Formats: sequence, C-alpha cells, structure tokens
Amino acid sequence: MPRHIVCLTFDFDTQSGFIARGMTSATALSRGEFGLVGAQRILALLKAYGMRATWFVPGFTIESHPRACEAVVRDGHEVAHHSWAHVPPAQQTRAEEEADLVRANDAIAALTGRKARGYRSPSWDLSENTIDLLLAHGFIYDSSLMGADYWPYRARRVDRNADQLVARRLSALRVRPHASDRAAGT
Repeated sequence: MPRHIVCLTFDFDTQSGFIARGMTSATALSRGEFGLVGAQRILALLKAYGMRATWFVPGFTIESHPRACEAVVRDGHEVAHHSWAHVPPAQQTRAEEEADLVRANDAIAALTGRKARGYRSPSWDLSENTIDLLLAHGFIYDSSLMGADYWPYRARRVDRNADQLVARRLSALRVRPHASDRAAGT
C-alpha cells in the first residue's frame, strides 16, 4: 500500500476570534465554545488513526481552557502560535504585536515546555513587522501565506509597491474597481 504524507492543522480559537471582533453576544460566544466539542472529536479521530497534527492555539484559549489544551499536548500534537487574543497584527503597533507574540509564546511554553516553532496569523494578514518579529523570536515557519498549497516557500516582507502592482494587474485584466470601492476612494 502506498504511503501518503499529509499535513493536518487546526485553529483552536474557541471564543477568542469573536471577542477580538467585538462579537460578545451569547450566540457568538456559544460558537466559540463549540470549538471545545469539535476539538474533542478531532482528537478522538486523530488518535483512532494514529495521526499527529499541528494545532494553532491562541494564548487566550490556553488560559481559558487549560484541560482541552493539555489534551492536545498529551496526544502528542504540536502546539503552534496563533496570537494571544486573535487580534490581527495589522491592527497593532510593533510594540503591541511583539507584546502579544511574547505573551502567547509564554503561555505555549508553560503548556508544552517549549516556545512555539510555528506561527499562523490570527487574520492570515501579516503586518509590516511580523516577519522581523518572528525571526527575532526564533520561529522557524509561518503558516499564514497562501501562495502555494504544499510547497514551502520563504515569507517576504512588506511589498513596497503592492498598490502599484495590484493596479497594473487589474488594468492588464481590464478589471474596474467595484462602484463601492470607487466611492470610498480605494
């Protein structure tokens, strides 16, 4: 039988993503709480097949649901960095982003015995500082970018001419901005 290699990853956000976006109604928080139910099911499935995965876990989840996170570690899965409270890095100053990075990594180290090696942005949107901060703090991979499906590649820092690049590509495709974008001046 042929052997296949897969990379399974899970974002174990619980309520953090909803709280970060100001969605604190009982309904929104219950959706986050269901993450605990889903995590138990995923752990059971992975155990049944003898598979390991990477879990991107915010520090908020580690602090708020320690037993659920301990189960991830106990079953031999990697715990990787997914911020402290699911606040997008692009909405933070460099100092705020670094404090968030350190706080979450301290929670991961307390849970697992070591700092995270991998990182996934809570918004899949890196700030202009993220790559430099990840390098400064010893991360070895980022899982936020989507330029390839399974081929690893180096993350690049902020594209200085991204606006011009997008405009040229849209022009080449003869795509016009949507009316709402024109009205907003974007």
